[in-house]
Amino acid sequence: MRDLAPPAMPDSADAAEDAALRILRGAGQAAASLQRKLERRGYTADASNEAVRRCVATGYVNDAAMAASVAARHRRAGHGRARVAADLKARGVAPELITEALDGQTDTEEAAAMAVALQLWERTEARGSRDQRSRMRIAGALQRRGFSSSLIARVLRGLT
Repeated sequence: MRDLAPPAMPDSADAAEDAALRILRGAGQAAASLQRKLERRGYTADASNEAVRRCVATGYVNDAAMAASVAARHRRAGHGRARVAADLKARGVAPELITEALDGQTDTEEAAAMAVALQLWERTEARGSRDQRSRMRIAGALQRRGFSSSLIARVLRGLT
C-alpha cells in the first residue's frame, strides 16, 4: 500500500467526499468499509461520516446491492453460506443485509455443494482412485468453501 500523506483538511467533509469518490472508483464499498478507509487516511470521524452519508444519499454506496452482488459472485464460484457471510461481515455489511443477501439466492445450497462435489468426484475417477480417502478430500474441499458439515454428509452420501 502506498504511503499517504495526511489530508490537508482532515475536518472537511468535502475533502473526505472527494477521497471517498476516489476510493469508490476502484471498487464498490460497504458504508462501514468506506468510513474505515477514510478514517485510516486521516479524516476525522465526523468528516468521514458526512462523506459516507453523502455517498449513500447520491446512490454511490448501496450496501444491499453490494451484498447481493458479492453473494451472487460467491455462489457462482461454488461457495457456501458460511464463506459468503464471513466475507460480507468482513466488508462491514450489516447482519440483516447479510441474511437478506443469503436468502435472496435462487439456487439451493445443496445443489451448489453437489455440483462442486461431482466436479471433484469426476477428477478422482480420472486418477482411478475413488475410495474413502477421495471422499475425505472432497469433504475438506467443501468445508473450505463454507458448506456446513451436515450438508457435506448428505452430499457425500449422494456420490456413487
